[in-house]
Amino acid sequence: MGVFNRLAGLHERLRADDMMRHGLMMAFFMALANFGGYLYYLFLGIFLTAEEYGILFSLSSLFVIVTILSDNLFRTTIAKFTSKFKGENALGKVNYLWHYSVKRTLLLGVAFFALLTLLIPVISHFLHIDNNWYAFTLIVPLPLVFALPVIWGTLQGLQSFLFLGLSNVLLAFMKLGLAILLVALGFGVFGGLVCVPIAYVVTFLVTLYLMRSLAAAGNERFQPSGLFRYAGLAFVAFFAFIAATHGDVVLAKHFLSADQAGNYSAISVLGRVVLYAPVGIAIAMFPKTSQLFEVKMSQRSVLLKATILTLIISGVIVLLYGLFPGGIIDLIFGDEYSSAIPSLFEYGLAMALFALSFLLMNYCLSINQTKIAYPLLAGLVLECVLISLFHSDIAQIVNMVLISAILCFTATLAFYAKIRRSGPRYELDKS
Repeated sequence: MGVFNRLAGLHERLRADDMMRHGLMMAFFMALANFGGYLYYLFLGIFLTAEEYGILFSLSSLFVIVTILSDNLFRTTIAKFTSKFKGENALGKVNYLWHYSVKRTLLLGVAFFALLTLLIPVISHFLHIDNNWYAFTLIVPLPLVFALPVIWGTLQGLQSFLFLGLSNVLLAFMKLGLAILLVALGFGVFGGLVCVPIAYVVTFLVTLYLMRSLAAAGNERFQPSGLFRYAGLAFVAFFAFIAATHGDVVLAKHFLSADQAGNYSAISVLGRVVLYAPVGIAIAMFPKTSQLFEVKMSQRSVLLKATILTLIISGVIVLLYGLFPGGIIDLIFGDEYSSAIPSLFEYGLAMALFALSFLLMNYCLSINQTKIAYPLLAGLVLECVLISLFHSDIAQIVNMVLISAILCFTATLAFYAKIRRSGPRYELDKS
């Protein structure tokens, strides 16, 4: 009875604390979506050669930089304004905002697709890839890559976390299922890439359907001038963070041999579990701290709970990597990737620090402190310089990533400390 009473008490506390409840819900959904994404990479890592896997993973890393940048930038910006309008009970503005933004992000995606099409030969040459069709296949869904986060941001700002989570899970497992089918049919690297645009089309259509109920709120037009001002430095912040946490694979592909680059890709796949596993906590926290900011209430207790959850999730994974690095890599990838074993713990630790930086960055953006972009940009420049100077082997590049992660977290923590020392008046500054 004692155990059941404690479980019942825990259940009641979760029901009463929406940060914990929504945080754990989004952590579950994003973990499930990321699990689908990792199964995709792990499946291809098993059934492709190390050289083929290096090609696919380096191209995918460039694509992931673009997708995560567009996701975080557009989703966060739309979530910021949606949460504000939700607090004002102005759902008509929310409806207008997402329609307005989807149209423009679709056009932006078309323009970006055209630009990257011209750069495909340059990208393929830099990555030592002979077939230009690989890169072309991966950039086909860019218009939807830009537009889908607008809908996700609307769901996040409305705190419709169930629909938001299910949409992310659908994208991941649609891509995984198609990849398994196409690679099994013998399409190789191409099969691992062509599944991406198909998955985006299906997910976009389904997510549009989930938004149908918002039409009843009407369509209250407004001038979204503040949207662009906010998005400017938010873009710099997300670009710096995403490039710092994903660009190392691209640099590794450029500096290392094909076999070493494949091993580095294996480290990155496992190491990024630490980064992605707690990302749902930041997603759940953002609209809550944003709404509290708008009504001039303290956000620190919400941030504290989010930080504790992030530390627990990331810390457990890093501990496992420290205790069983060889067993984990051998179990998932096999003997072909044995040279990745010595660096798994260090890479996981770096991603844990980046996960904490990501949480602090989201908190700062939720209270309009967009200047968090500057320390993150400095961290990106440092990482690029360090890897450019020290890249003789896998271990050296991983060490440079770890140094960069330490300094990035230190800088973001110092920025937060400045906000806290400045007191509530600084926190409520909306300029």
